[in-house]
Amino acid sequence: MSTEPRVLENAVIACSLTGVAGAQVARARAVRWLTDAAVQRHDRFAEAADSWLVAVATTGAGVAFVDLGASDGPRARRALFLHALACATGCAGADARRLLDQAGQALAAEQGQRFKPWQRTMLLAFQAIARSALGLPVPAAAIEELAGAQSRDGSFYGMPLVTGMLHLALSRVAPGHRATLGAREKLLAGQHPDGTWRFMVSETWDTGLMVRVLRGHPHFDRAALPGALAFLTQDQNDDGGWGCAAALDSDNDTTGNTLLALAGTPWADHVRTAATGYARRHQRHDGLWTTWLSHDDTPAPDVVAHMVAGIDAAALPGIDTNRARRWLANHGASGHWASDWYIPPAYGAAEISATAHPHAPHPATVDALLAQQRPDGGWPRIDGEPYSSPAATGLALTALATHRSRPPGSARAVDKGLGFLVDTQTDDGTWTDRPLMYGPRPFLTATRPQIHALAARGLRAVLAPTAKESGAC
Repeated sequence: MSTEPRVLENAVIACSLTGVAGAQVARARAVRWLTDAAVQRHDRFAEAADSWLVAVATTGAGVAFVDLGASDGPRARRALFLHALACATGCAGADARRLLDQAGQALAAEQGQRFKPWQRTMLLAFQAIARSALGLPVPAAAIEELAGAQSRDGSFYGMPLVTGMLHLALSRVAPGHRATLGAREKLLAGQHPDGTWRFMVSETWDTGLMVRVLRGHPHFDRAALPGALAFLTQDQNDDGGWGCAAALDSDNDTTGNTLLALAGTPWADHVRTAATGYARRHQRHDGLWTTWLSHDDTPAPDVVAHMVAGIDAAALPGIDTNRARRWLANHGASGHWASDWYIPPAYGAAEISATAHPHAPHPATVDALLAQQRPDGGWPRIDGEPYSSPAATGLALTALATHRSRPPGSARAVDKGLGFLVDTQTDDGTWTDRPLMYGPRPFLTATRPQIHALAARGLRAVLAPTAKESGAC
């Protein structure tokens, strides 16, 4: 199942198809969609970036480049991406010399340390764009290195966003190259009927999440579980970890999530040795884990929680998780659990709090959740947002059920939350929601399997104990 369309991919790809013979119908369809597209407003950087992207993709180079001047890691990388797009499209205010210096400095800073593979490829593309804009030659070896990162299907790392930017760069420095033509063919073939492209499909993450939610239900166990567990086992990378999608390297978030999905099944025995080696190699000296395996990443509480819970549940031997648990407990001592990869406050409450407090309920978490519930019975995607989210509501119910704490009003809160999920469920049994997962930060994406899984998880967490007591589950 696909993600919902958003401005980011579609603006970049529309720009990459400008002036390309045989691609103007596809570009026109994308521009029509962008003309009425809603920009993301949860974050000032994302809102400003989306607004500029729509303008440059629909209007052209006459739009001046808006330097957002971000200084933190993710936003600074996104600002560099936007600057490269501005240079490639000839926007006023873009500075190709500065882009060349920025990309060169970033690559030099690697100094033998590990980059995300797509991060290095993008920086090389930025260099090619800058050199082209300055009238400087691009070495053949640089073009071949870009081509070497291309997958057999013509994409770059299975991501339309990265494929669009690489196509944009290659179209300017090597228009007839096999990599340029392959990327173009992949983009044109991947356009949806509504004229859009979508964020990548994270099949490994989505499968693990769905298994965690629905395992134990007799229909799911009979019809879907065996195939899902076999897929997750076979999808383990040579390094012992898992990537969120087949085209990507291992990451610690997906690895922890997958271990939780496989735990308690015979399949866990098949992955344990390699997974143990992976977890040991990537645990930091302070006992924590980052999301990616790159040198510039920092620990994320939700990722650390997944690794700790997955290691313990899958019985990986010889790995000390006590320091990580203490770090998590300090992170959410107030009952508010910020996470790096999903925006709802309830995500941290569901995914981190039980790992930090595995032996007793955490009253502060319960109190914080009850305070966030809205009059319609649901919980917000963003704290203070004036409407409720099915996914956030499912997460809040999961956290309340996990803590098994019954302060005054909690039983009524749970009943109202269940009512909200029942009322918002569509005729096909799923839910719709606004974007809630980061990718890439600070941009959000809405992925249907994840929304369904997180909402359904709340129902199962609350109703499964009752069903077991009555013999219905």
